[in-house]
Amino acid sequence: MPIGKWGTVAEAAEYYGITKHSIYKAINRGGFRGSKLVEMPRGPVWLLPYPFKRLGLKVGRPAEKKSKERKG
Repeated sequence: MPIGKWGTVAEAAEYYGITKHSIYKAINRGGFRGSKLVEMPRGPVWLLPYPFKRLGLKVGRPAEKKSKERKG
C-alpha cells in the first residue's frame, strides 16, 4: 500500500497487473510524469505519484515520412 503521495515500482506493477520491468520501461519513456529517483540507504528507488496515472505511449514503428515526388 502506497504511503502518502508516493508509491514504489512494485506497488505500481501490482496495481496494473504487469511486471516491474514494464513499469521501468514506461518510466524511461516518460509514461509516469512526476516520478523521481530517490537515494535510499540500500540504493536508488523510483517513486511514482499516487494515485497511479500512466500515460498512453505510442507503440510500434514510427510512421514513414511522406516524400514529395517532383514532377518534371
